[in-house]
Amino acid sequence: MQILYSVFAENTFKQCFSPASTLVGNRLTRTLTLNLLPNPLMKFIPTDNMCQVLNGKSSSAVFLLQSPLNGKVQVPSSGTGIPFTYLYNQNITISYQFSSLALYDQILDAQFGAFKILLDGEYEVQGSVADVFHTLSNQTACFSSARFTFSLIESWFSFEVEPLFCNVASFTVYFEYYSDNKWLRIPVHAVEDSNVFVKPDDYKTSNTQFLSIKRYLLDVNSASESSKYSAADRSALENLISTVTQNISTPIRLSLDYFVKSTTASITAIAEYKFSDNSMGCFSAMTPKTTINENGLIFKTGFQNSLPCLEVPSADPRYSYAQYVKEKATFVQLTALITIPARNVELSKQVSFKSFVSLYLVQFTEFSDDIKRQLIDSDEFQGAQIQLFVVLVDTNGQMLLDFSSKPIELKRTCVNQRVLHIHDSHLEVVVWMKQLERCKQRPAVTVNIKYFGMQLQNDVYQIVEQYGVTQLVNFSRKTDTVPITCENSLGDKKECQINMTRNMKTNVRDQIVYFVESASELSQIQYKVMETNNNVWKDSIIVFGVSFAILLGCILYYLFKEQQKQ
Repeated sequence: MQILYSVFAENTFKQCFSPASTLVGNRLTRTLTLNLLPNPLMKFIPTDNMCQVLNGKSSSAVFLLQSPLNGKVQVPSSGTGIPFTYLYNQNITISYQFSSLALYDQILDAQFGAFKILLDGEYEVQGSVADVFHTLSNQTACFSSARFTFSLIESWFSFEVEPLFCNVASFTVYFEYYSDNKWLRIPVHAVEDSNVFVKPDDYKTSNTQFLSIKRYLLDVNSASESSKYSAADRSALENLISTVTQNISTPIRLSLDYFVKSTTASITAIAEYKFSDNSMGCFSAMTPKTTINENGLIFKTGFQNSLPCLEVPSADPRYSYAQYVKEKATFVQLTALITIPARNVELSKQVSFKSFVSLYLVQFTEFSDDIKRQLIDSDEFQGAQIQLFVVLVDTNGQMLLDFSSKPIELKRTCVNQRVLHIHDSHLEVVVWMKQLERCKQRPAVTVNIKYFGMQLQNDVYQIVEQYGVTQLVNFSRKTDTVPITCENSLGDKKECQINMTRNMKTNVRDQIVYFVESASELSQIQYKVMETNNNVWKDSIIVFGVSFAILLGCILYYLFKEQQKQ
């Protein structure tokens, strides 16, 4: 029975860890580190999986490596394992330092690795790692930052980095991306100075010193670079483009291979974020707004008139493409990527629209299922960011232009619900505030708020009403009411009154969707309440009063007659 229980325990606790965990060696400090990642599907594992039961328990680990030269190597080689504290559903770093460089070099050529863990001194779990690699120093010591930039249309990719002091004399550069449960790599050659996309601090034939390189450029299709890349390299690049297009959250890293005692080691840096670096500055000109609120995720941009970046005149030949894009683009694909650091989670959603010139706003209501309200309101959501990616496509599905925002702080609302009340002469929006500590602590502010109604016309929402008010917002107040009248219409007052009268009618009102916008957020007013017309109430009271008087008179007359009979 004890043997069966041990097997059950091992299989149970094995679910706690991700097969994407890595073993990273650092020859400079003679350390080997296990980056033990939690199972990304933890939330789908039944609640009796036991992973949470051992949270905070003292445990130990042993690393197992397979070396072509030295065979199976166990670290530590003897004695007890490396002590650590098990933390439920969190990244765990377990490090071991070799006593000599000679002992460390025994694992330099290891390509396969695993771990053996003893949880709470009792439950043994074994698992494999996705990758084993070595750094001359760790990646944070070689780069203070690393971001992956790209242009899918122009087919170039780059890593922009800030190098720190690392003793690297010569190296080979690769871009690596994670696909089908393995890391795939593409070689990156030093570019020629004549390359049209080259920058002063690039890795180029005249600049190969590690500390002076700020960008590694992969430009396979360039006339100056194409001869350096094989058919296999081109195929790998096409696969990278396809992978990034389908899943913008694909892990991507920079790898610099160097040689130590005839053995290859690497400096690696995983991209902090990916950025579609459109030279025309499309996204910065569109001033996007994003908010996570009771509607899910809502996003507003300046698409409704035209893309400002397509109007920029320039002698640069790349700008001549702008008018072509404007004429040919018939679809826009918008992808939102949300990163929640505390949960080590990335969520990606994509939506397509028929016309990019008329698009006004976008709602990703499906995010409501992925990001529960409890998470939005918890401390774990602190630091969450959103990044927006845009691709313009023609009728044949050919990509014409791509660009993205940089990561933006994802603001959280303090509103629980917004309700629209309809009266005889005006509208009013009643707001219910969340009484959470983070909301109560927010100072009262005077903000300009815009309320606007939109109606679907020819598959595009058009504004039919628009009002603006200056309002003192006190987040510690439970409810707030803002009247909307033609006095605060942003258009002609007389025309406003005509529109308001027409739009008050139930058959018209049901076709209008209301939104509220302030400096910090944009939200749909989901609830509409048709209040009874005051005049109808007055008429009803009069009719009821007369009817009641007649009835009362009849009753009194009947009682009087009955009394006379007696």
